[in-house]
Amino acid sequence: MTIPNILTIGRIVLVPIFLVILLTEMHNKEIIAFLIFLVASITDAVDGYFARRLNQITELGKFLDPLADKLLIAAALLALVSQGYVEAWIAAVIILREIFITAFRFYFLVKENTFSASWIAKKKTLFQIIAVSLLILHPRLPYAKTILEIATYILYFALFLTVYSGIEYIIKYTKVDSVKE
Repeated sequence: MTIPNILTIGRIVLVPIFLVILLTEMHNKEIIAFLIFLVASITDAVDGYFARRLNQITELGKFLDPLADKLLIAAALLALVSQGYVEAWIAAVIILREIFITAFRFYFLVKENTFSASWIAKKKTLFQIIAVSLLILHPRLPYAKTILEIATYILYFALFLTVYSGIEYIIKYTKVDSVKE
C-alpha cells in the first residue's frame, strides 16, 4: 500500500468520525469537527503531493482520491442541512454533480482512460472547503450571523463553480470519448 493511498483511506475513515462529532451534542463540537474536516481536507493536497513526488500514482488512488473528497463534502453538506445552515437544494445539486462526475470518472477508468481535475474543479473544491469550514465553525465565532451570511455567499459561488466544472467535464470528455470510438 502506498503512502498516498494510506492518506486517502485515512481521509475516508475520518468522514464518519467527523459526522458523529458534528451531529452530536458535545462541548466544542464545532471546533473539533472543524479540525477533523481541516485535517481531512489537507490530506487531499498531501496525498497528491506524495503521489507525484514519490511516483506512486495508482489506479486505486485515481479512483479513491476523488471519491474521498466527494464523501467528505457530501457528509459535511448533509450535516449542515440537518442543522439548518445550508439549503437542501444547494446540497442536492452539489452532491448530485459529485455523484455524476464520480460515475463519469469510473466509466473512463474502466476504459483505461482517466482525467484529472481541471483548474476550475480545483477552485470549486477550494471554495467548497472554505464555505463548509466557515459554516461548521461560525456558531463559535464572533459575528456568527455575519460569518454565516459570508459563508453562504461563498457556498453559492462554489455551487456555480460546481455546476460549471461539471458541464465542462461532460463537454470535454464526451468529445474525447466519441473521437476514440
